[in-house]
Amino acid sequence: MNLILASTQDLAGMNIAHHVLELFDFEKVSESQYTYQNSLLVFIEKDSVYAEFAENPFENVDFIVFASRHSSEAGVPSLTVHTPGNFGAADYGGTPGEICFSNPVAQKLGLQELKAQRDELSLEFEVSMEATHHGPLTETPTMFIEIGSGPDQWVNKKAGEAVAVALMKSLAYPQYTFPTAVGIGGGHYCQKHTRVVLHREYAIGHVLAKYVPVTEENVRKAFEKNGGCDAFILDWKGTPDRSSVANMLEKFNKPIIKAKKLLR
Repeated sequence: MNLILASTQDLAGMNIAHHVLELFDFEKVSESQYTYQNSLLVFIEKDSVYAEFAENPFENVDFIVFASRHSSEAGVPSLTVHTPGNFGAADYGGTPGEICFSNPVAQKLGLQELKAQRDELSLEFEVSMEATHHGPLTETPTMFIEIGSGPDQWVNKKAGEAVAVALMKSLAYPQYTFPTAVGIGGGHYCQKHTRVVLHREYAIGHVLAKYVPVTEENVRKAFEKNGGCDAFILDWKGTPDRSSVANMLEKFNKPIIKAKKLLR
């Protein structure tokens, strides 16, 4: 079962969830739960980043999607996807040094549909993946799909519609097969990895941005919580100590690919 969660504290989450209910034939189960095919939409009271192990009250949950806001001081209008988790401190939910399982294929489908909807609805929003960050911690593959980056965007109806459609598209992940990868390097919005996911065959789950220590321990966590991977894709210029990192990655016996080469 797919579990779709939206916090009543979150203007963007509520915007997205209400568009999901408007555009798709969900049936009301209770004041806070709605069902459609193999999916359950639930309104929760906690802020999403603190909804630890949100799957526990439910049975047979295969995938969790949080419909959520994205916040940034820059305030750039944006539509984003990412896997939650903390490679270091847990300043916003989750557990220090613990990351969630990722669903790279769902993230690829969601990101591609965000771009398609952005273009179709003539939204002046950026579309991007984000590096792995913030809580909550779960034991089930989990994705955040978000509207950013401030109150004006969070309640934008076209943005809510775009993300609702992309969210539902991501749930078709069992029907698709792509080679999967862990992304390494680059900034928080991982522009090169975003372009790879949008325009090349790879589906990227976890991304360790340049501010995350690319240690063997952190890479192993990402590898295991990615469901394994077919390659490591590096933003070469955006990876500190890149030669040492590349040598360390050889221990995993997977191809090490420079994103720039894929994008030529």
